[in-house]
This record gives sequence, structure tokens and C-alpha cells, in this order.
Amino acid sequence: SFDGDGDRLVYHYFKPNGSGGTEWRLLDGDKIATLAADFVASDLAVLGLESEFSMAVVQTAYANGASTAYLKTVEGLKMDFAKTGVKFVHHVADHYDIGIYFEANGHGTVLIKGPVVLRLRAELDAAVAAKNGAKTAAATRLLATHQLVNQAVGDAISDALFIEAILTVRGWGLAEWDGLYEDLPSRQSKLPVQDRAVVQCSADETKALAPDGLQVALDGLMGAVAAGRAFVRPSGTEDVVRVYAEAATQAEADELAHGAAMAVYEQAGGVGDAPKPYA
Repeated sequence: SFDGDGDRLVYHYFKPNGSGGTEWRLLDGDKIATLAADFVASDLAVLGLESEFSMAVVQTAYANGASTAYLKTVEGLKMDFAKTGVKFVHHVADHYDIGIYFEANGHGTVLIKGPVVLRLRAELDAAVAAKNGAKTAAATRLLATHQLVNQAVGDAISDALFIEAILTVRGWGLAEWDGLYEDLPSRQSKLPVQDRAVVQCSADETKALAPDGLQVALDGLMGAVAAGRAFVRPSGTEDVVRVYAEAATQAEADELAHGAAMAVYEQAGGVGDAPKPYA
């Protein structure tokens, strides 16, 4: 599915649930970034270039923790984080020889710098001369990636063609792609406050710097549930604070999200009734 102006892309499908029914599955920007990074890293490894260039996936705080954990296992790949918003993520990705980013909403691209392209062309020439089929194919695919994927901005049409090419090369369907990792259950909400400027965050929005004590409260809540992670950030357009929480189970994610919302309500001037637990 594409958005209206063709810069965001997600995949989705129905998966048999084992009891005769089906489960709707969403492959969002985290899944796209993971597939792209895994593909590029694999071909760089074939060429022996996995440590030759700086390569990173840039995520925002909204990226599912399961995707981050998987990407940390990819050889030669670094993880970096940026403030929410594609302009911020793109800026950080541009610091690397190969920068990959896709926000959870499916907006993103793969950036490959000129020196990398020159080296890949040299590797292709050498592989062809040596009649090395595996290296010839890997260099060809990486050069084709640079030609196909928009180097200036997120372009959902070229991203879709890139994804389809990867799946074809690997002989995968959506289920195999989806099987790279399982998303952690999560919950998002927003809370009205008197003044959103009271809440201040670190540059990548993963930590609350003000009010004093808010991050301490969040840390305690996260430590109380398995695989707990939560952050809060002020909206850029209205007097609300946005809350994100994830954990090993949906019940724990809901518990964490409610606790985080209560901490904001109590410490950052919540407006109206206190947040209620999720049913």
C-alpha cells in the first residue's frame, strides 16, 4: 500500500493462524529497513567489503525494539538514532557511506555514496575478469540498488521495486520476510497537558530530560516488565505529550503505557481526568 503522494510504503498480508483462520500482518518501515540492510550487508560480505565502509541503519525512537535487536546481529552494520521526522533521519543517514532508513510509516530510502559506487564498479570489473560468478552477481546487485533506489528522498515506487527485487533474488514470499523477527507488542497514546514545553527530551527523543524525575519514573516502570521500553515526547503541533511503550506481551505493553502516561500526567501538568488503564 502507498500513501497519497507516493513517499510511504507498507506491505501487508493474511497469515494462517493455525486454527483455521487468518491473522492480518503488517510489514512496516522497520521490516523494510531490516530487509534492505540484510540484503546489502550480505552482498558486501560476498565481496569481502563488510568492514570497508561505514554502514548504518538510522531509526527513530518509534522503531520496534525487535527490529533493533535483529539489526544489531548483522555483521558490519551500525545502529544510529535520530529525532522523529524524515528530515532528521535523512540527515543522520547521510553521515555514512551507506545509510539506510525507513520510519515505521514506510518513508525512507537507501543512500550509497559516490566512493562506494566507484569501488563496486572496480570490484565488478575484477570479478568479471576472474570469472567469479558470486562476486559478479553481488557487485551487480549492489550497483543496481544504487541506480534503483532514490538517493535524494523517500520514493515509495522505487522502494517497492527494490523490495520486489530482493524477494525475487532470495526466492521469498511475504511470510519468509516477515519471519526475520517478531515485533514486540506495543501501545501508543497521547495525553493533554497545560504546556507541552515542560517536557524536554534528548536529541533522539529516547530520554526525558525534564521535568526532573520523569525519566527516573519511566526507568522504574520499564524495569518492572519483560523487554520493557517506553519514551514520551511533546507534540510539535499541540499541547499533548505522546507516549510509546512496548514489552514482551500486549498486557505488559499496556501496563507500561498506562504507567508512563500517569507519570506524565502527575509530573508534567496533565489536563482533565487521569489516564485510565487499557481494557
